[in-house]
Amino acid sequence: METTQKILLGKNLRESAKFGSSLIEGAICLDILEDPIVKRLIYEYQGRKYLNVKVVKRKEVTAYGSTNYLEVDMFVPTKQTETVQATLQQ
Repeated sequence: METTQKILLGKNLRESAKFGSSLIEGAICLDILEDPIVKRLIYEYQGRKYLNVKVVKRKEVTAYGSTNYLEVDMFVPTKQTETVQATLQQ
């Protein structure tokens, strides 16, 4: 699936006040999971459902202190990829 638009799950991720850059805190928008495009990106592997995501560091810290954002990764593995991974794990 090709798209140039980013699907953001969380925009206001920031470094922890207590732990610094070793911990990124924030919240995700669960309503995004109901989006038809996002639903097509959810896949099943070994009986569990997954959605690939990316934590991206911002070029500049926002006025509110946000240092990162969370976006949906548009990659969905194929059944062949899953089979190869399962074989490698054995």
